[in-house]
Amino acid sequence: MTGSGAGAARAAIWFARYPAPDGGAVLVGTVGPDFPDGTVVELPGPATRPAGWQLEAHSPVPGRLPSRVLVSPAAAPGAPHLWAVVLPAGEGDQVDLVAFSSTAFPDGAVVDRTMLDPATTGWGDQVGALRWTQRSGVIGQVYVHPAHRRRRVATKVAVMALGVQTALGWPALHSDGRLTDLGDAWLQRSAGWWHERLTDRTEHLPAMTPSADTSGVPRRNLEPDAP
Repeated sequence: MTGSGAGAARAAIWFARYPAPDGGAVLVGTVGPDFPDGTVVELPGPATRPAGWQLEAHSPVPGRLPSRVLVSPAAAPGAPHLWAVVLPAGEGDQVDLVAFSSTAFPDGAVVDRTMLDPATTGWGDQVGALRWTQRSGVIGQVYVHPAHRRRRVATKVAVMALGVQTALGWPALHSDGRLTDLGDAWLQRSAGWWHERLTDRTEHLPAMTPSADTSGVPRRNLEPDAP
């Protein structure tokens, strides 16, 4: 792919899909100029992690929900241990990827909500979440609990959601330009390939942080850095 300048390479993430020994599939997302953004290439196994890899998704059944999405440490440096639940949400065909940071499951695990133990994990324990519309791929909300901000949680959650979306064969994740101040600040700091998918802000959304979540949280976790 080329950008607006003559011969300028555009940032892109493409995916290699390998057969897994258990009959499932392994999907490896890599940033590089080899293929256009979002391309899925079928390759023989075993799966490899080339330079620039961002995620590795394991699906027990090809084309079905992954059982785990591992995020490269280079994609979200310093991000905490996270595992997630994917479930219907909002209106129409919206879905949520809700992330938790406990040791109930391994890092990168994607579990069914029936596997949650209400005695140890409640929805109030979530660290972050991303909501998007299945049929369009438009991201509606990205939220990180204030106590966990400034730790690359939003980036790791977004990459996990990308692995889920691609493994399921759903339309590519992208935004429609509606962003909060914190969302806009995150986009400006994000990797170049995200900028091909997430448009600059065209509409200002109010902050999503509930007042109950701000108690005892440093101010820098509630507001973007000054320009």
